[in-house]
Amino acid sequence: MAQVAHVACPHDCPDSCLMDVTVAQGRAVKITANKAHPFTRGALCAKVNKFLERVYAPDRLLYPVKRIGAKGPGARFERISWDEAIATVADKMRQAIAVHGPQTILPYSYRGNNGVYQSNGIDRRFFHALGASTLARTICAGGLYGALAYSDVFFGFAPEGLVESKLVLFWASNPLDTGLHVWHFVQEAKRRGARLIAIDPYRSRTARMCDEHVFVRPGTDAALALGMMKVIEEEELVDRDYVQRYTIGYELFAARLRALSLTELSRACEVPVAKIQDLARTFARTKPAAIRLGIGIQRCGGGAAAVRAVACLPAQTGAWRDVGGGLCTFGGAMFTAQNMNGAMRFDLSPPGTREINMVRLAEHLLDPSFTPPITVIYNYNCNPAASLPDQPTLRRALQRPDLFLVVHDLFLTDTAEYADIVLPATSPLEHDDVILAYGGDFGSFSRRAIEPVGEAKSNAEVFQLLARALGVTEPAVYASPTALLADTLKKGLSVDDFTRRPFVRTRARPDLLPRAQGGFHTPSGKFEFYCEKMARDGLDPLPTFVPPHETLSDGPYPLNFLARKHKDSLNSSYGHLPVMRRQEHEARTLEMHPHDAALRGLSDGETVRVFNARGSFIIPLKISSNVPPGTVATFWGWWDKLSGGKGNVNNVTSAKLTDLGGGGTFYDCRVEVERAAA
Repeated sequence: MAQVAHVACPHDCPDSCLMDVTVAQGRAVKITANKAHPFTRGALCAKVNKFLERVYAPDRLLYPVKRIGAKGPGARFERISWDEAIATVADKMRQAIAVHGPQTILPYSYRGNNGVYQSNGIDRRFFHALGASTLARTICAGGLYGALAYSDVFFGFAPEGLVESKLVLFWASNPLDTGLHVWHFVQEAKRRGARLIAIDPYRSRTARMCDEHVFVRPGTDAALALGMMKVIEEEELVDRDYVQRYTIGYELFAARLRALSLTELSRACEVPVAKIQDLARTFARTKPAAIRLGIGIQRCGGGAAAVRAVACLPAQTGAWRDVGGGLCTFGGAMFTAQNMNGAMRFDLSPPGTREINMVRLAEHLLDPSFTPPITVIYNYNCNPAASLPDQPTLRRALQRPDLFLVVHDLFLTDTAEYADIVLPATSPLEHDDVILAYGGDFGSFSRRAIEPVGEAKSNAEVFQLLARALGVTEPAVYASPTALLADTLKKGLSVDDFTRRPFVRTRARPDLLPRAQGGFHTPSGKFEFYCEKMARDGLDPLPTFVPPHETLSDGPYPLNFLARKHKDSLNSSYGHLPVMRRQEHEARTLEMHPHDAALRGLSDGETVRVFNARGSFIIPLKISSNVPPGTVATFWGWWDKLSGGKGNVNNVTSAKLTDLGGGGTFYDCRVEVERAAA
């Protein structure tokens, strides 16, 4: 008889949906969306609707393997036992520690699985207890965290508040592809008369559903925000009462605004002066007005400054006063009863342990003076040989002869081709986990629905096996899912309550007026236009425009390049599955404005080469008005090993970092495009 299990989606997505998994005779046969969950509401995204294609994919890795022959594309593997695999990895770690010390070992992961037990708990405890180097996981939102180090400018109100908004600015936000379930609230606001405006360098699905779309040059969002605030200040549209009561340093900021040139700001962001004025007046005069701020805004050289500048707008206009006004962000309604320090146990890491920025992996691997050298990498929950920028350099680094690489994954990914040992991982249907949302105030204890496929083992199980093999005695490493959950939950929420129900919330309803009377998480408790902490650290204490590394520059590469997310893929996850392969001819194209195509004598459908000094890739051309002149865009997520030698879009992206936080700068990239050789 079929049974239904509740499994929470662990993907790197703010929605953290709840799936109802129908299991018959030990096999998952159907996945549907839970109707009672406050975000899922009976609908799953395009990716998770096809989740079983991933679980039962014919090319799924079913047993441990070791590489025979050379590293790199076309690598060959042979099957080994789990006993041999664990012994080999433990021996290599033990030998490396004996020569270089434990910091020679680097855990390398991101949010391919976002669960607490499997990916933010036992793993961290194991590597901390071992004394390994720690990893700064900054590739996605380093600029954001750099801004958050000085104030909580990014945290806003919960998405439920959008139903009250009369204006919603989707600023670098495309929820229809990257966070579907917020759209329910947007549609309700629209029915009540709200106006929707998208600010984005690409005309996305969300932009096409809005009343208006404003193109902005990649990496220049701060220039647009400062321009808007200059207009608001000079046209006396500032909410002086809110500014006086709940902010600090506005007069200093206003003086800076008055000194800026609107014409120069307009030229930088490529938004006409008249449009900046119209946006400013519309935002200041519409009550309530919301900004749904996306992650992409901070993937440029001035990413942290961009987050901070945009966050100033609702403080200047007093948009925080009303439900539906202010910033509506991923972090505005996260599961608040979490104690991630308790889950990860940073205290187990020896004092003075170094932290390595994940974006700089290739640089450190190739630097002969980097001490101690990285000689062992344990890679899980990510695919750096597809996801990291500047792939030519990264792949050269992964071929270093003395580097021992372990990959734990469901598939033989691009990264696996450089591995010495590859271990088969479980899918979220095959292990217990704890999923805590970052886009809504809810969490789930996700129970195993089926037995592991083949010989697959979970992250936690493998780290505990390695710990035993290495003689790690720290009890925290061997905690059960419920024991770790007890360490993770704050007071007021019991483990029993959490595990008995499909999902839990920490509040009966979200706080939709988090900043109506200040209450900012700053030393003053107020919004800080002037940040004393930044001044003490030698940084500009006022909001400013930090120019991008590349997208404002002249030179041999005149086109801004955007590598976009696909609705059926999540970074490189799903990129090799039939659902993506079926769409390759339609979706794997480079979109270029007709003006730029005409300048180069290029025609729709022909094959082109996209290149810069870092590398290149080959792709069909699609002449399109979804991009403005001067910008080209394509989806990414397809695997390089399946591209037939055409290359990865990350062959051209930059490994430079954001102004604060050490984040990736994927959208800060210049290229040229030419007709590909036959």
